[in-house]
Amino acid sequence: MDSDLFYFCAVVMDTSYVVKFIYSGEAATIPLLHNWSFLDLCNSIRSRFPDLIQGKFMLRYIIPPDSTSCFLESEVDMRMIFRNLVRYNSDFVEVFVTDLPSSSESVVSNTVCEDSSTMLEENDYLGCYRAEAPKSYMTKGWESYIHSEGQKFEGGVVEFRDKLRKYAIEIGFSYEFVRNDKKSKMMGSKVVKSIVLDKIRANPNKKAIDIADEIKSDYGLDVAYRTVWYGTELAKTALHGDEAESYAQLLWFSESVMKSNPNSRIAIEFHRETHRFQRMFVTYGAWMKGFQSCRPILFIDATFITNKYKGQIIAASAKDANQGLYPVAYAIVDSENESNWRFFLEVLAEELAKHPMRRVTFISDRHVGLVSAFPRVFPNNPHGFCFRHLMANLSDKFPASSYLKDRIPYLFMCCAYSRTPEMYQFNMEILRSEGSDIVAQFLEDLPKENWCMAYFNGERFGEMTNNLAESFNNWVLPLKSLPILDINDGIRVKSMASIAARKQDAQEWLSELCSAIEKKLKENLEVGRHWRVSRFDTYVYEVHCQKYNSMVNLETRFCSCGEWQLYGFPCSHALVVIQQHGFSPYLYVNELYKVEKYRETYSFPINPLPSISKPVHDFGRDTVILQPPLTRRPPGRPRKKRLRKRSEKTRVIKCGRCGKCEGHNRKSCTAPI
Repeated sequence: MDSDLFYFCAVVMDTSYVVKFIYSGEAATIPLLHNWSFLDLCNSIRSRFPDLIQGKFMLRYIIPPDSTSCFLESEVDMRMIFRNLVRYNSDFVEVFVTDLPSSSESVVSNTVCEDSSTMLEENDYLGCYRAEAPKSYMTKGWESYIHSEGQKFEGGVVEFRDKLRKYAIEIGFSYEFVRNDKKSKMMGSKVVKSIVLDKIRANPNKKAIDIADEIKSDYGLDVAYRTVWYGTELAKTALHGDEAESYAQLLWFSESVMKSNPNSRIAIEFHRETHRFQRMFVTYGAWMKGFQSCRPILFIDATFITNKYKGQIIAASAKDANQGLYPVAYAIVDSENESNWRFFLEVLAEELAKHPMRRVTFISDRHVGLVSAFPRVFPNNPHGFCFRHLMANLSDKFPASSYLKDRIPYLFMCCAYSRTPEMYQFNMEILRSEGSDIVAQFLEDLPKENWCMAYFNGERFGEMTNNLAESFNNWVLPLKSLPILDINDGIRVKSMASIAARKQDAQEWLSELCSAIEKKLKENLEVGRHWRVSRFDTYVYEVHCQKYNSMVNLETRFCSCGEWQLYGFPCSHALVVIQQHGFSPYLYVNELYKVEKYRETYSFPINPLPSISKPVHDFGRDTVILQPPLTRRPPGRPRKKRLRKRSEKTRVIKCGRCGKCEGHNRKSCTAPI
């Protein structure tokens, strides 16, 4: 039967509505009672118009003055008709009935039954046992990819083959190319590539196993892991280009950055004969200017690159006034050796010399190449060793079964955090007596000036670890598997967005101190609320604590506990005195912790590039086109994560489903609940 529009209207009466049916040029009028069910309505319609086939029509209704068309499929919809008549104070209800083709399923077919009405709303009463509605998979549209003879494909043979694969998968048949191709692999890596491009664009490090699960959920297809992995790699190549070609665009990237961002520095070294890339240094003018408003400490470390040609990123980072990560410079090198460290430090020294001279303190994890190169480039700058790495190295020298494995690192920590020479000597005697020859040998080539608070000859602001460098490593983690050009541009874009966001946030801050520092100030104030204070001189006080007394000099910003001098931030003893003296605590906080300095740090934006996808400039025959370095890929699957030492503590995973800490998560939990 041709699709016809079935229309009726109801007129309000005393106890019922009058319904007028119009169908195929015919009309019928019946009363619509308040106690009518959906089944009563359907049976009445079919009794007036026998040409209607059960299960082959669909109802929609409109209640003037609202012109919105609504489905009429169940008892719930029937009840809503009467409610809406009252709500709109309307005398009419209009219902449209459309005949459905024989191949389609009608909503009414599941509800109109001649034998019994018990199945009318069965699902409404089954609760958790109700039948699930059929899911519409994302493959549904694939059946329309090929629809007629003579159909043209704008993408040529590539588009035709891609759509043919998907069409065959959805319809359910196999095919063979007669002349130029073997039997189709159907759901192969090329099809996977076409459907995961957007996923890889949003998250380049998305795992193949997660993509396979999503394909199963969204498309209802089981795809082998290996096929998904290859499809993911093809998608990465399509998005980011060939990794070898990425090196050829580095010179354009360098020129564009230094043109659009004045005072930036990109130094690229390559082999003069083969033009193969060796290493590069990158810093932006905005980074160097913003660093002048940060504490004069640089945290330096290296992290591995996991793309095809490998390498490492050496980076120098600082902390802003709110304890946040602030990148200053980085280099991409082939390995972490003395030559590359010296290259990085020398270019960094040249850039630091362009700004007002400050005695910058460096903190590192004491890599062999860095320890050798540092004094040659920065002979007068303090170099602090990361205490966490030292403690881990010392712990590894003792067997796991020995109680000294935990005892000795604790004693070493007491020595490192000693704030006075006397305290250091006291703790060192205990450490040497219990650690014997192992500790003596460990300390033999470890100058105390590099790791002990009491003897450090620079401003360390209480920073004893290189954790900020680890934060930089996590910051660039999503980029480390990309081609070298995308790594550089990814760092630029992330920093550009971070600077803009933090600048905007700082405009709304009303306090004098940054939020993290304000919190620390309140904590220190709370500690000493019950302490007594005695005045000795105009600015000299004695603070009486529970276990000891401390002397505080407000004029010289000195406390006998040593914390004020080491951190540049008033300790609890100093804050008690400051409050009693009647001064504001903000006057005694270092300027580098204040919101004003934070705003200055992020007042220098990184400007966008005109076009990152622009090809290499053509300067003629003498153009230098960089080639990728010669590297050999090791056998087996490439490692994405570094090997952790036994002494490194890892975050314990707690299952969100069963609450147990047994190395699994909610997804892999098998515990009965």
